Amino acid sequence: MIKKPLFSREFWLLWSAGVLTSAIFAVLVRIPTTPLATFLLLRGHSQGSLLVCAEAIEIPVEFAIVVTCGLLAAHRIGLGAPIVERWLRGEPIKSHVRSLLVPSLVVAILLAVVSMLPNLHVFHPNRQLAHQEAERISESPTGASLGQKLGRFTSGPLTLTSLTISYLSSAISGELISRLFLVSGIALTLAKVTGTPSGAVSDRILFSAVLAVAALDAIVYFAWQAATSQVIYNSLGVTRIVRDPFWSIIARDLLQTVPGAVGHGWLYVRRGLESAILSSFVAFVLAYVMFLVAVRLA
Repeated sequence: MIKKPLFSREFWLLWSAGVLTSAIFAVLVRIPTTPLATFLLLRGHSQGSLLVCAEAIEIPVEFAIVVTCGLLAAHRIGLGAPIVERWLRGEPIKSHVRSLLVPSLVVAILLAVVSMLPNLHVFHPNRQLAHQEAERISESPTGASLGQKLGRFTSGPLTLTSLTISYLSSAISGELISRLFLVSGIALTLAKVTGTPSGAVSDRILFSAVLAVAALDAIVYFAWQAATSQVIYNSLGVTRIVRDPFWSIIARDLLQTVPGAVGHGWLYVRRGLESAILSSFVAFVLAYVMFLVAVRLA
């Protein structure tokens, strides 16, 4: 077990990284970035003060729970943020940083390539009809009214700064929640259920936790997409006309969630939290660059 003073310093470092990047991103984009604030907006509560208060409470409390529980579970099974811990102890970290660069970058490149697959035409058989439906709704009185309400939350053109903060926030918060909290927590739970000593958790248990998180991410992503779409259509008072085949929706959602969860889960188990965060950030950047190139070539 890690000593308490080191645990406290590690907690405040990781908690601060998650809170600061998420808060700066929320300020830059001026749109709800947390689940509760987004839900309130979709339900018609567009008061800026209400949404800001929801985010101001949600962000620090969420990361306090995630980092505390995640670190407690991770340290019981030999996971966590090894480079941060060595740095806090005053130990050299250069060799450990070099050892995670290649696997992190390789996984990032692979995930950036895979991220382009959901945009293929085969997964969007009704793309043209969907665009026509979106234009019809946007030109309707209800759609125009909703557009005016949402216009108050737009942040203007994307800048290099806002994009960088967006990707950094997504990488840090995503890995703190999915890897440090969920993978560690599920792995510790499986170890308890199977009677495995905390210090002798096998690869089988660790990668079972990685796959469990991948499945959970896919389910949550699908449910959130479906619920958000339904709320939007209900608020507009219209019925969705164009619906893609169920297989194409599931395939897109799986490609959006499973490869990243498995790749970053593997990095977390083998190289630590820092490796997963670095890979996630680089994957976001590469995916954006590849998207711009694809648009120019189209």
